[in-house]
Amino acid sequence: MMASLLKKFCRSKIFYSCSQNHIFGCSFCFSTSITQSKTTPKPQSLVVEYLLSTFDFSPEKAVWASKNLNHLKSFEKPESVLNFLKGYGFDDTQIKKLVSLYPQSLCCDVERTLKPKFEGLQGLGFTGPELAHLILSNHMVLRSSFERNVRPKIEFLARDPWSKTTLEPQSIVEEFLLSTLGLSPEKATWAAEQLNHLKSLEKPESVLNCLKSYGFEDTQIKKLVSWYPRWLCFDVETTLKPKFEGLQGLGFSGPELIQLILTNPVILRSSFDRSVRPKMEFWREILGSFELMSKSLRAKQCLLNFSLNQRVLPNLAFLREFGIPDERISFIVQRHPRIISQKPEGMKELAGGLKEWGYLVAQRCLCGLLTLFGSSPKTNLMANWEL
Repeated sequence: MMASLLKKFCRSKIFYSCSQNHIFGCSFCFSTSITQSKTTPKPQSLVVEYLLSTFDFSPEKAVWASKNLNHLKSFEKPESVLNFLKGYGFDDTQIKKLVSLYPQSLCCDVERTLKPKFEGLQGLGFTGPELAHLILSNHMVLRSSFERNVRPKIEFLARDPWSKTTLEPQSIVEEFLLSTLGLSPEKATWAAEQLNHLKSLEKPESVLNCLKSYGFEDTQIKKLVSWYPRWLCFDVETTLKPKFEGLQGLGFSGPELIQLILTNPVILRSSFDRSVRPKMEFWREILGSFELMSKSLRAKQCLLNFSLNQRVLPNLAFLREFGIPDERISFIVQRHPRIISQKPEGMKELAGGLKEWGYLVAQRCLCGLLTLFGSSPKTNLMANWEL
């Protein structure tokens, strides 16, 4: 009876961490059952060659997978894993898929890790193609403790298979993150949890194509998605294209445009007309040229992160009260932009500290101290001054 109930859940990702609305109301921590060698690593090129010849991986995929296997001294363990999987009916295509999703599976100890888990799953009613499909849909089984994690979850589902508390399948999204972007299994699981509302990969694919059309490389796209996976949910026509075209209209193009986005990813999450454009036009006026503005924005991300009205403008007004000219302010922004974007109270505290010491707050003194200690709290400034 249990076996027939469990088979209904073969296609569910039942071993991934779950959100609060899911089966256990909290995330699960998985124990890793990978035996790693402490011996000297084998040259990565041999591992890549093994992956290319054995699994017919693409060169890019082989290089990515080899990073998780470069501690191997020999291929004895991978070969034993392959023979073991074939003994349970996995064909070459299924093994390639499993290794593509989880390269570390080739490092599992057959007798201590794989065999007990497969026998345990058979004891719960999974055999033949159903067992293979379960593993491919839930490769976290190979990384989790069977007694503490896998068995309890399966038994829970078997007792209450029609519970309203369900797990949302993440296999499509996670496989996309692993195979297309080359994220690590841990990172892909984390990112997939933020994208589990996606019903198809149409929108992520369109986002990738849009970024590539503007010259982004795979490693740069991976970096963006690692920071904020929800970028893959953006609408290309209504969100991304208007922003990229707006940035091009301001003078950014090619590598400059790419570096601007990588340094200031907040651009993709902010309103272009209400936030991005006004801030860029403001900083261009303050710095005196597009070239200086572009250089500062590509080097420092804080200029676009903070409110002009709440932080920048009050600090500018305060500096100008002391007669500091705009060219000096421009220099401060280029060298120490966080000075101008700090809370206005911090700027006033620095000037107040000078008055307390009995020094005349003149433009050169204040400008010099701000340049040296502008991001330091008052106590640090006094300590530095005494030294």
